[in-house]
Amino acid sequence: MFDQTIQTVMDRVDALRNEVDDHWQNPREEALLLAQLVRLGQCRSICEVGVSYGYSTLHLAAAARDTGGHVHAFEMSVKKISAANQHLTEAGLQSFVTLHAGDAREQLRRFTPDVPFDFAFIDAEKDESHAYFDALKPKIAKRCAIITDNTTTHADELKTF
Repeated sequence: MFDQTIQTVMDRVDALRNEVDDHWQNPREEALLLAQLVRLGQCRSICEVGVSYGYSTLHLAAAARDTGGHVHAFEMSVKKISAANQHLTEAGLQSFVTLHAGDAREQLRRFTPDVPFDFAFIDAEKDESHAYFDALKPKIAKRCAIITDNTTTHADELKTF
């Protein structure tokens, strides 16, 4: 599904889950599904809230490359933004992603994409999901897929979402 350079970086980032204690990422199958949804929908304006070390970002960026799209990814941690940027560069995907450091709620309120988002993935602080969505809502296209993670593992925090 991905060329060898991209897959090698993805595998290395995936392995971080066993090496660092602040590495929250999707399982491989979910990340692959995100990429497939972007490809199937021919999505070109993609938003990601919550980057961590960039595992899902790599998948979204690879799909965006295939659709002629671009990812705007929002992450609070400067350390993780730096790591994700390094991973995207190593994979040759940095030109398909703009990383935004800071609180996604504030960043989204101030940011206006060139084209309304037609795909959004929310995977950050679960109890803030409503606030992320509220900040994102004015920026979405009429045809937008909005995906959130952890609906079963964090059911209490996300039940109203």
